[in-house]
Parts: sequence; C-alpha cells; structure tokens
Amino acid sequence: MRRLFMEPIGIFILAMLCQVYSCASNVSDSVERIQYASVAGEEYLQGDKLDTNLDDKVYFDFDKSTLDAEDKNLLEQYLPAIKKAKIVRLEGHCDERGTREYNLALGERRALEVRDFLVVKGVSGKKIRVVSFGEEKPLKSASNEKAWAENRRVEISLY
Repeated sequence: MRRLFMEPIGIFILAMLCQVYSCASNVSDSVERIQYASVAGEEYLQGDKLDTNLDDKVYFDFDKSTLDAEDKNLLEQYLPAIKKAKIVRLEGHCDERGTREYNLALGERRALEVRDFLVVKGVSGKKIRVVSFGEEKPLKSASNEKAWAENRRVEISLY
C-alpha cells in the first residue's frame, strides 16, 4: 500500500521538475536582444546621441562622490539640452584603486549624485538612466595620479 502511494507522488514531483526546467529554458531562449534592451530600459542606444558642445564629464576627487561648485556649474549649463533630450545616460567610473565591487558601488554613487542634482533642478527622473562601470572603462591606462584623476568621472550622454 505504501508503494502505491509513493509512486504517484514521485511521478508528480518528476513531472513538476520537468515543467520547471522546460519553462526556464523556453524563457531564456525566447528573449531576443531587442526585447531585452527594451526591458532593461536601454532602447535609447538605438537612437542618435545629441551633441551639446559641452564637456560631457564630471570629475570627482579620490574616493568621493560629492559635486563641487564647478561640477554644479557645468550641470547647470546642461539643463536646457537635458530638458530637450528623451533619455539622459549617466555612466559612473572610477580609477583602478579599490576592489571591483567597491568601485562599481562608488561609480554608481557618483552617477546617482549627478542624477539627484538634475532632479532637484527639474529634470524628470524617469528619463535618467544610471549605470556604473567602476574601473572597467578607464580613459587613461597609466597608474599615476593624472590618469587616476581623469578616470574618476561621470559621463553624460543625451539621446
């Protein structure tokens, strides 16, 4: 009697595992790159980048994510162009010092600081996309203070 009870449960569990596995496979196989880009909010990558003739980088001090007066002045100059743009992409970057995880978090804090400033100035937060590359995309590959200073930045792109 016990054997008859256990067999249907075993078959049911096996059937459920097969169902879960096939669903997981179907989902990942059915998502195309364009769908993923749209879901991830990266549809602006398909559009043309707007040219502002302004410096598109905000630089930061070592291990800092706060804006100084010069940075705020640059961002103020961006406001008319930003308000016309459909999407604002803010890329946070760091120098090579620090762990990968720390630098990704610091790059994000830097980009969020720029975003917060723009939102306070009236830019809709819905059109701002924040991404952090940490130390992965340096402008300068040298290991000295000058190169590190150029790599500690947020890049602004308008679409």
